[in-house]
Amino acid sequence: MKKPLLKNPITYILRSNSTRGIKVIALSLLLVLASALPLMLYIFLGPEDGNPVALGWLFAAGAMIGHLGFALGLIMLLWDILFKK
Repeated sequence: MKKPLLKNPITYILRSNSTRGIKVIALSLLLVLASALPLMLYIFLGPEDGNPVALGWLFAAGAMIGHLGFALGLIMLLWDILFKK
């Protein structure tokens, strides 16, 4: 039996053999992409004179949370590399 070609990216990240900092960074970048995707689709497919204020706020909130997660993952990665040898 063949394995499916497309797996769930979240479980793929969580079950990977990476350090916890890399996992947090990858999940944070995935969150930024997921929050930006509706705005990008609206800009690409929506009307020319549209004003997607709610989608802009969604992207802003997702980007802020994602960047905080990226900083936390970077700190965790440095902690693992420097102090947990």
